[in-house]
Amino acid sequence: MASRIASYKYLLLPGVLLFMIACSVEKNTGTTRFYHSLTAHYNIYFNAFESYKAGFAKITNGYRDDYAEVLNVYEFSDPTAIQAAASDMENAIQKASKLISLKSITAKPSIDNRRDISERDRKLLDRKEYNEWVDDSYLLIGKSRFLKHEFSEAESVFKFCIAEANDPNIRTEASIWLAMVYSEEGNFNEASATLKQLEITDNKSKTLRAMFNTAFADMFIKQKRYADAIEPLTKGLEFIKGKRSKYRLTYLLAQLHENSGSNLMASELYRKVIKMNPPYEVEFNARINIAGSFDVSKGDPGEISKELERMLKDPKNKEFEDQIYYALGNLSMREGKDPEALEYFRKSASAATSNQNQKGRSYLSLADYYFNRSDFIEAGIYLDSAVFFLDKSYPGYSGIKTKSQNLNDLVTHLIVIEREDSLQRVAAMPASQRNEIISRIIVNVNNQDQSASNDNADRYNIGEYYENERRFQDNIDQEGKWYFYNQAALTFGRTEFKKRWGERKLENNWRRANKARTTTQDQVLTDENQQDKQAVKDSASAVTDNKSPEFYLKNLPLTDSLLNISNDKHANAMLNAAKAYEEKINDTVKAIETLESLLMRHPSSILVPEALYDLYRLAESRNKLKSETYRQRLIENYPDTEFAKILSDPDYYRNKKEALVVTEKLYEEAYETYKSEQFERSIQQINDALALYPENPLAPKFMLLHAYAVARLTDERTFKEDLGILISTYPETPESTKAKELIGHINEEVPELKIEEEKIIAAEIYVADTTDTRTFVIVIKDPKFNINQATFDVISYNIDYYTNKNYRTEGALVENKYLQITVSGFRSFKAAIEYYQKFKSASPIRNGAGAEIITFIISPANLQKLSSDKNPDRYEIFFRENFLK
Repeated sequence: MASRIASYKYLLLPGVLLFMIACSVEKNTGTTRFYHSLTAHYNIYFNAFESYKAGFAKITNGYRDDYAEVLNVYEFSDPTAIQAAASDMENAIQKASKLISLKSITAKPSIDNRRDISERDRKLLDRKEYNEWVDDSYLLIGKSRFLKHEFSEAESVFKFCIAEANDPNIRTEASIWLAMVYSEEGNFNEASATLKQLEITDNKSKTLRAMFNTAFADMFIKQKRYADAIEPLTKGLEFIKGKRSKYRLTYLLAQLHENSGSNLMASELYRKVIKMNPPYEVEFNARINIAGSFDVSKGDPGEISKELERMLKDPKNKEFEDQIYYALGNLSMREGKDPEALEYFRKSASAATSNQNQKGRSYLSLADYYFNRSDFIEAGIYLDSAVFFLDKSYPGYSGIKTKSQNLNDLVTHLIVIEREDSLQRVAAMPASQRNEIISRIIVNVNNQDQSASNDNADRYNIGEYYENERRFQDNIDQEGKWYFYNQAALTFGRTEFKKRWGERKLENNWRRANKARTTTQDQVLTDENQQDKQAVKDSASAVTDNKSPEFYLKNLPLTDSLLNISNDKHANAMLNAAKAYEEKINDTVKAIETLESLLMRHPSSILVPEALYDLYRLAESRNKLKSETYRQRLIENYPDTEFAKILSDPDYYRNKKEALVVTEKLYEEAYETYKSEQFERSIQQINDALALYPENPLAPKFMLLHAYAVARLTDERTFKEDLGILISTYPETPESTKAKELIGHINEEVPELKIEEEKIIAAEIYVADTTDTRTFVIVIKDPKFNINQATFDVISYNIDYYTNKNYRTEGALVENKYLQITVSGFRSFKAAIEYYQKFKSASPIRNGAGAEIITFIISPANLQKLSSDKNPDRYEIFFRENFLK
C-alpha cells in the first residue's frame, strides 16, 4: 500500500510540472488566462490592495479637519495628511508592479480558422492584455502615486490606463483621477476638460458617480468658486457612502452656501449635520456656524447670543472658548457693535487653548478692522500676531504674510512720526505741565506693576505682558501718549521676542531656560553685602527705569540742535511713509496727504524737492492741474536738483545714460592700465574721468581703484588716507565697505599708523587739563561680562583699601558694545593718578574669561565728549600721551 502511494506521488509531480508549464504567461489559452487571473487576484493583488486600504485608512483616521475654514473635499489633498501612509502606498506600488511583471499575458491566443471568426473571438484578438487584474494593478499604482503626491508619475499611469485598459469603468475612473491630478497642480482648465468629456450615465456605479461629482466640486472649491461647487457636491452626496464622509461633505456643503450668501440654506444644512450625530467637535462647530450664518436683519440676534453664552458656561466647551468668543465677535460686528466685537476678538485671542489657528483668525479680524479704518499701527500689530500664530498651510497665508511685511514697512515710519510728534509736543510744554504728565504716567506704571504682582504671574510670558499693557492706553490723557508709553510700539516687538526667547514667565532671570544654572557669583551678589550693593548706582539706571522722571526726559528735544535732529527724523519718516503708502499699501490718497503734510511741516527740509517730484508723479493721473503746480514749484525753486532736471529736460535721462556708457568705458581703460602695472598712468586716467564726470555712479569704483594704484606707488599711510577719502565721500557704498575692511587690515599689520591717527583725532576732541576734578574709568570690552560682578569687585576693592574715602561707583552697558564702570569723588588730579596706578597693579576684577580691560582717568568735560565719541581706546591713547608721560 505504501509503495502504491509513493508511486502516485511520483506520477503527480510530473503532472503538476506539466500544468505549470502549460500555464506559462508565454502561452495564451483559456487555462492560462484562468490560472494567472486567479493567482493574480487572490495572491498578489489582494495583498497590494490591502496595503492601499491600510494607508488610506491612516490618512482618514489621522487627518483633523479645521472646521472654522472651508473643508477639503478629500483629506488626502493636505500634504501633511499623507505622510503616515507613504510606506503602505509604496508597498502597494511594489506588489502591483510585481503582478504586472509576473502575470501579464500579452501573447495572442491561437484560433484555428481566422477567416471565419466570431465577433467575440475578434474582440479577444484585439486585446493588448489578457489578465484582467493587470489593468486594476496599473490603476492601483496610479492611485498610490497620487496619494503620495507624486502627481507627475500618477498622471503618466492614469493616461496609460485611459489609453490601454480593457475595462471601460477603469478608463472612466482613471480619467476622474487624472482630473484630480490637474486640480491638485492648479491646472483647472485641463481638469474641467477631462471631466466634461466623460459620460457618467445612470448605469455607472454609485462609487463612480460620487467620484465624478466630488471631483468637480473639489476643482471649483480650489478656485474659490464656491457657488459653482454647490450643485456637483449636492449630487455627489446622493451617492456617498459612510457616516464620516456624509457628515463631512454635508458640513462642507453648508459652508459653500454660507460663503455664497445663502445663509438660510447653510443653517438648515448645519442642523442636518447635527442630526447625523457626528463627533462632538463637528457638532460644536456646526452650532457655532449656525450663529455665524445668522442673518441679523431677519431674526433676533439676541437669541443666538444667549445660546453662545450658554455654550460658554458648559464645561465641555472649555477648550472651545476661543471659537465661541470669535463667533460672538462676528455676531456683534454684524450688529454694528464694534467695541463689543473687538473685546470678544481679544478674548478669543487670549483664551487658553491650543488652537493656534483660531488665535491667528482672531488677530486677523482685529487687523482687518483697524486696517479698514486706516489705523495702520494697530492693524500692523495684530496682523503681525496673526502671521505668527497661523499655520503656513492656512488658506491665503502667503498673502497675509506679504501684507504684514508691507504694513510693517509703513508702520516703522509711522511710529517714528508719532514718536517725534510726541517728543516735540511735550518738549514745548511748560516744565510744570510736563512734570505733571510724567508723574501721572509713573503712577499708572506703579499701579500696573502692582496689579501684575497680585495676579498669578505664571499665566504670563513677557510678550503677553507687553500686549496686555495696551489696556491702560485709554486711561492716559492725549498729551501723555508719547513714544515711551506707546504700548503699540512695545507690542510691535512681541513676535520677535517669541521667536528669540519662546514662552517665558514674567519673573527674575527670565532669560535663563535653566534656572538651576544661576552662578555662585550671582548668588553672592544676592545674599551677601546687600548694603554695599545699594551703593551700585548704574549711570544708565535713571534712563532705563520707567518709574524715574529721567526715563521720560531722556530723548526730549529741549535744545535747538536736538529739535533739528528730531525734525530731520520726522521729515525722513514722512517721506518714507508716503512711499510705503504708495508702493506697499496701494493707498495713493494717503501718500499724497503725507507728502503735503511734509511740505507744510518742513518747508526748508532738503527732502522737499523729492517730495514735490513724488507729488507731481502721484497727482499726474488724478489731477493734471495740481500735478503741473507741483512741477512748476519744483523747477522754479529747486532747479539744480536731480528731480527738477528730470522734469525740465526731456533728454536728461538719455544724456545721463550716454554719460554712463562713457564712464564705464573710461573705467575699463583705467582698470586695464592698472592690471598692466602702469600705475601712474592709471591714476591720471582716473583723475581725468572724475574731473569730467564728478557725479557719475561709478565714482566710488574709480576712487577705490585710485587707492589701489596709490598703494602700489607709495606706502601704507598714503594708501590709508586715500581709502579714508573714499569712505567720507561715499559712505554708504560697497566700495566704502571694502575700504573699511582694508583699513582694518592695515591697522592690524601696521598698528602704529592707527595710533598716530587716533592721536590726531583725540587731540581735536579732548582737552589736556590737570586742574579739573577727575573720574577713574574702567572699560571692559565684552558686553556679555557680568556688570554686577565687576561693579561689586570695584566696590569691594574700595571698601578694603579706601574705607574712609566715600568713593561713588557706577556701572553701565554702552550701546551693547562695552561695559563702563566709573569711580568718582577724588579731590585732586594727583589722588586720581595714584588710585589709577594702584588699581592697575592690583587688578581686582575677576576676569576668568580674559576680557580686555583698559583704565584711565578723565575730566568731566572729556567724559561728556567720550559719551558722544564712544571710542574709549581713542581716549586711552590721549590719556597715556598727555598724562602718563
